[in-house]
Amino acid sequence: MSDPSTAPVNSPAASNDPGPTGASPGGARDRLFRGYGPLIGFTAVFLAIAVLVPSQQREVRVDPGSAAGVEVAGVTEDLAAVDPGVAVTDPGAPGTDPGAVEQGSGGAGPDAGGGAGSGGGPGGGPGGGPGGGPGAGPAAIAGCGPQQVPGDPYSPVCVRFSGGNGGETSRGVTGDSITVAVRIEGFSNGLLDAVSRVANAKIPNESPELIRRTVEGLVEYFNKRFQFYGRKMKLVVYNGKGDVLKEITGGGQEGAQADALKVSQEIKAFADVSAVSPVYADALSSKGVINVGAPYTSREWMSQRRPFAWSQFPDCSTIAESVASYFVIKMAGKPAALAGGNLRNQPRRAAIIAPENSWYQECVRSGVGIAERAGKANDIVLNSKYVIDIPKMSSQADTLIRQLKDKQVTSVICTCDPLIMTFMTAKAREQGYEPEWLVTGVALVDNDLIGQILQQDQWGRSFGISFAGAPQPAGQGLGYRAYKSTRSDEPSIGVELIYNQIYLIALGIQGAGPNLTPQSFEQGMFNYPRRSGPFGTWGFGPGDYTTAEDAREVFWNPSVNSPQTRSPGTYQDPNGGARFPIGKWPGSPPRSAKG
Repeated sequence: MSDPSTAPVNSPAASNDPGPTGASPGGARDRLFRGYGPLIGFTAVFLAIAVLVPSQQREVRVDPGSAAGVEVAGVTEDLAAVDPGVAVTDPGAPGTDPGAVEQGSGGAGPDAGGGAGSGGGPGGGPGGGPGGGPGAGPAAIAGCGPQQVPGDPYSPVCVRFSGGNGGETSRGVTGDSITVAVRIEGFSNGLLDAVSRVANAKIPNESPELIRRTVEGLVEYFNKRFQFYGRKMKLVVYNGKGDVLKEITGGGQEGAQADALKVSQEIKAFADVSAVSPVYADALSSKGVINVGAPYTSREWMSQRRPFAWSQFPDCSTIAESVASYFVIKMAGKPAALAGGNLRNQPRRAAIIAPENSWYQECVRSGVGIAERAGKANDIVLNSKYVIDIPKMSSQADTLIRQLKDKQVTSVICTCDPLIMTFMTAKAREQGYEPEWLVTGVALVDNDLIGQILQQDQWGRSFGISFAGAPQPAGQGLGYRAYKSTRSDEPSIGVELIYNQIYLIALGIQGAGPNLTPQSFEQGMFNYPRRSGPFGTWGFGPGDYTTAEDAREVFWNPSVNSPQTRSPGTYQDPNGGARFPIGKWPGSPPRSAKG
């Protein structure tokens, strides 16, 4: 007898859930803020990551012929202020037209464009597989233009396909389908309620049915627009035994293992798009299931689980290199010109604050090492930690601010979650402490939605880095437009996040070519050409299983309206949209709204 909690989805499901409706005071803002609920929950994972990530080395099954994951060299060998010409300008033309994605003429079906070139190269993959499957006969692949989906800034190149696709090339793959699992709890709102209470916002949860409908609509979009070589993604949504919140706070291994076993042995999925905790991603990788979502793990952690684990979130190693190089090039050895009160123009004395877990502290040590090799370690006078305990966040924030004041810290580098940042900026105001705040690009703190709930007189002195692109107006995101091109109803407010999760799976499938296996999926991702858009610059390669390839400089302006929320407070870019390679920044001084 089939499990009623596991349902394959092949067509739009009827639903009585009308989606988010109504308008209350601040309703538009609350609706938008709630849309990032899943992401806020996901980013909280990094608070407990050390408990979730097994410390022992583990062998992962990988085809001997596939490229080995490698550790990327440190950035300090070339650490220097760069000429502005090094900047990679974010291309604004493609993908900025709200109707561009809806054109979608890249095609679907066995004779439409998209996917992998048989010889590798940009957007390429391992090429044709053996005959069999729809359109039996030798596989034929040919180029058909620069973009699979016209106007989509992340689109892979277009390639035509005809002939056989090899049929059953891997578990979860047949001649006409690719089974993709979704643990519906993975897109729950996580720790949103805690952040919502601090922000004094009443934000209702979305129903699982609405989230399910959103995933279905997006899968339908990718099946129509991308080239899957005669196959379509077949979605299987299931209710897991694992508890995502327990996984976030340090437990839940047994449930996650049970869910991964179900996905691999019962559902027999090729991929899972809901691996938003490292413990679940690790369990799926150990079962040989492609998975997307583990946030802020290290480059080494991802490489050890190749070719299975991928993420739309930057890895911790990239974050450490980006923040440390920004500090060395633009801040160290110079006066704190953007601090307030008696700290203004004092010699910079920096403090690093991060969760106490050993995994995240590894990344902190990596960043400090970059400063040491650049001869700037003496500018860091304090390295503080905080404990993963939500009820104690307020008292911890009070203690941290007192420590910073005692050490006369001028510049705070906090690789922290939104909740502790909310308390810290409030306590800093209470204690009359006016430091510079360095934005580190983690845990959604570089998003207007979070920036607006921090103390504005404090956050007006913030500046730093963001891996994301410029804020997008509400209702104009790529994910929203993709959903609306296939459905007339409204999607989950988390549609952009879910869209990115599925997009990475679609990229790998298209890039793999007809002979779809975990190894050809990996090679297809490696062959994907770098693309820039609203979510930053995406690119992959040996040792690089996450999207962040560069970053932009930002500062917070509390007086300018956000295009996202249409209310005061937004991140601005002092470099006109230019993006900079990891570890390379212009030598110009930082800028803030207060200086």
